[in-house]
Amino acid sequence: MAALMVLNVLCLGLMAWQLQAMQAQRDALSMQQAVDMAQDLWHRMQVHPGAASSYQLTLDSIPSARDCLSQPCNAPQWAQSDLADWWRELRQRLPQARAELTTSHDASEVRLLLVWPSSSTIPKPVASEACPKAHQCWQTAWRL
Repeated sequence: MAALMVLNVLCLGLMAWQLQAMQAQRDALSMQQAVDMAQDLWHRMQVHPGAASSYQLTLDSIPSARDCLSQPCNAPQWAQSDLADWWRELRQRLPQARAELTTSHDASEVRLLLVWPSSSTIPKPVASEACPKAHQCWQTAWRL
C-alpha cells in the first residue's frame, strides 16, 4: 500500500512537470509567432518606405481593409491595406492578439508591441502597464 502511495505521488509530480513543459512549449511557439509577425511587418514597410508614417495602429483598433489589388491606391492607402492584411494574419497565428504600432514623426523609427492571452505562469518578458494580467507581451523597435 505504501509503495502505491509513493508511486502515485511520483506520477502526480511527473504530470505536473509535463504540464509545465507543455506550457513552456506553447509560450515559445507564441513568442516565435510574434517575432515572425514583426519581421513580416518590417518587410512590408520596406516595400512602401514613403508611407511609413501611415503604418499606425493603437492597441484596440482594427485596421480598415482596402482592396488595392483591384483599384488604384496611393502610398498611404497601400500602407493601410498592408496593415489590414498583416493584422488578419496576426489574428490567425495568435488568436485574440492585439498590436500597437507607432512610427516616429519623421518615420525613421518604428515601435511594435504585441499582446496575446496566455495561461502561463512564466513571468512576462515585458514589464509594462500596456501588458495586462494573464497576457504575454513582446515589443521591438527598428529604424527604417
